[in-house]
Amino acid sequence: MGYKRKFVLFVLSLFIGINLCNALPQGPFPDAVFSKSIKTVQFYKEGWEFSYPIIDLNDNKSLLLSFDDLAESPKNLNYVVVLCDADWMPSRLSYTDYLDGFYQNNISNYRNSFNTRISYVHYTLQLPNENIKLKLPGNYIVLVYENDEDKPLFIKRFSAVDQQITIETNVKRPTLPRYQNNYQEVDFTIFHGNYTIESPYQNIKTVIVKNNQWKFSITDLKPLFIRDNELIYNYEDKNLFPGGNEYRTFDIKSLKYQSANIQSIESKYDTYHVRLKPDKSRAKISYLSADDLNGKYLIQNQEGTEPDYDADYVHVLLNFPMEAPLPNGDIFVYGAFSDFNCYDDYKMTYNIERNAYELDMLVKQGYYNYQYVYVPKNSEEVDERYFEGSFYETENNYVIYVYYRPFGSRYDKLIGVKVANSTRKN
Repeated sequence: MGYKRKFVLFVLSLFIGINLCNALPQGPFPDAVFSKSIKTVQFYKEGWEFSYPIIDLNDNKSLLLSFDDLAESPKNLNYVVVLCDADWMPSRLSYTDYLDGFYQNNISNYRNSFNTRISYVHYTLQLPNENIKLKLPGNYIVLVYENDEDKPLFIKRFSAVDQQITIETNVKRPTLPRYQNNYQEVDFTIFHGNYTIESPYQNIKTVIVKNNQWKFSITDLKPLFIRDNELIYNYEDKNLFPGGNEYRTFDIKSLKYQSANIQSIESKYDTYHVRLKPDKSRAKISYLSADDLNGKYLIQNQEGTEPDYDADYVHVLLNFPMEAPLPNGDIFVYGAFSDFNCYDDYKMTYNIERNAYELDMLVKQGYYNYQYVYVPKNSEEVDERYFEGSFYETENNYVIYVYYRPFGSRYDKLIGVKVANSTRKN
């Protein structure tokens, strides 16, 4: 998985500050971290840590981007915001078409950690802010890099919507019998009222994203039926997602006691080492209901007062017993803490003496969701079902994005967003 990140890093490092839109990797922008010193990148609506990075251009709310740099002192960090199309490819519009303000800006809000064994600098950035405003609805990325312009640190996606339509959803057990035990069906209808949509088959693009993880998305569904001011997407087979399973959890908000799933807590000279109880595959067992955060995590320190700055970084040791190593693929530990990517830092290693896959990962104190995923060799396909199973009962969020590009337009206008839940009425 590392070669792709290195390629993106190389391309970006050559051209940042010269002409970003002509120098992007040959593919959609990822949610990705390129620097091993950058940890705990979170992006959400200000005041709501579990929200998705989506804002309405017609209200005054902002997004909050926060992250840590495992360094002793602050760095001179900058960022750029780039408009993308519905497929996360860079727009060909000039930045003056979609931004009001400066193209490149400095991140000036930061604070050093205190009372922690591992030092870090915590940065925050509000978007929009006094230096930059968004003029157009659509997909965007924020790219953070060092002052030298050849050291990009990470990319995060976000969206700005001009809500012109209403979306009604129905997430249910599939209609077709062969999918009913393991999949979920996402039906929806677009009501556009007096908002004129020309040629919906050609000019409307819809995307359904499971838990807002864009690698698990269904794109380009066409309306099954068109009525007066209604576009109906009630398919039986083209709108199915594997239900997956509820995420596993561990709680390291406190290092003074062992919470559920914690086997031991050991204080060493560098930091704390928390060993989880051995895990096992859930692929062949029955579904068990459990509360989760759909892969997200919450930063918290029960013994502190400011978790952004006084929560420590901890080595979490995971153990997945297996009689022999897998010959044709690898196991990764996966969740929002890894940006839902299979980075090398979260790749498990087989220990022959213990007959188990193991991983030592460094994370900040808090409450975490995680899963074990399988990635075949020489592939970037992430298989969540290999170890976790898939069940129609699983609680999931589905985010529906609706884009409109009328004839002659040069960008995909995001005209509607709806978050639907598989277990709650929407």
